[in-house]
Amino acid sequence: MLKKIYSKPLSLLLIFMISFCSLSFSAETKAATTITGNNSFSTAANLGYWKYATSVPTVILPADQNEAYFSFTVNAGEKIYARCSYDTSYTGMTASLYNSSQWETGFGSIVDRNSSLPFICVRCDGTSNNQTFYLKVRRGYYTGDMYFSLSFYDRIKTGYSTFTFPRTASNPGNIGLNSAGVDSTELKLDLRSNTTVPQRAIVTAVTTSSTQSPSQGNVHHKLLNEASNTWYTSTVSSATKGTYNISETTNLPVVQVWHFKYNALATAKSTMTNVKLNVSYKYDVTDLFDYS
Repeated sequence: MLKKIYSKPLSLLLIFMISFCSLSFSAETKAATTITGNNSFSTAANLGYWKYATSVPTVILPADQNEAYFSFTVNAGEKIYARCSYDTSYTGMTASLYNSSQWETGFGSIVDRNSSLPFICVRCDGTSNNQTFYLKVRRGYYTGDMYFSLSFYDRIKTGYSTFTFPRTASNPGNIGLNSAGVDSTELKLDLRSNTTVPQRAIVTAVTTSSTQSPSQGNVHHKLLNEASNTWYTSTVSSATKGTYNISETTNLPVVQVWHFKYNALATAKSTMTNVKLNVSYKYDVTDLFDYS
C-alpha cells in the first residue's frame, strides 16, 4: 500500500532533480566554451603560451561592444600566426597585433576571401622569451552579436628536394701542375620556374653528389647561387660529394639559378655526370596564402 502511495511523488521528484541538473550542466558548458567581457586591454582574455592556445573557445562580441582583446605569449625566435575566423557578412572586421606596451605592431589580412572558410591572418615574431602580445579584433560595420574563433599556428615549415644538373662537366686535367688545381666547365640549373618548392624558401643546408670518370683524388665540388654570386668550395675533398658552409644565415633562396663546377689536381682529363643538388630549406607558410 505504501509503495503505491509514494511511488508517484518519488517519480516526480526524480524527474525534477534530473531536469535541474541538466539545466545546470548546460549553463556551465555554455559558459566554459565561450569568451565574453574582454573588451579592453585591461580585461583582455589571457590565452597563455600560444602553443597551448591552438584552439580558443568561441568568442562572442556583443552588439553593444566594438572590440575584443586577447593576450598571449611567444618565445624568442618563434614565428607564428593567429587565425581569426571571418564571415563575409562581417564587413569591416579587422584584427591587429600589439606589443606589451600596447603599441600596434601588425595588421591582419583576410585570407581565402571567396572560399567557404575565409579567415584573418595576423603574423607575430617573438624576439624574447615569454614575450607578451595583444590581439585586438574590431567589429567593423556589422550590427548585432558577432561570433568568431581564434587559433594559433607555427608559420615556419621545412622541406627537402633534390634536383639534377643537366649535361656533363668536363675537366682538361692539371697539365701545368698548378697547385690550385684546374676548374671544370660549368653546369647550370635554373629553378626560377620550379613549382615544387615555395618561392620564398630559404636554404638551410645543401650538398652535391656526382659520378666522376675516371674517379680521382683531390677533387672539390664548387657551387654558386646567383642571388649572392659567390662560389662556395666544398669543405671535403671527394669525387662523389660536396658539402658547403651554407646555412640559413647565408640567406640563399632555393628558387634561383645555380651553377656547379669541380676542381681537380690530377693531370688526367675527367668528366662528371649525374650531378645532383640536394637542398634542405625553410619557408613561411603564410607566404602561400591567398590574400586576393
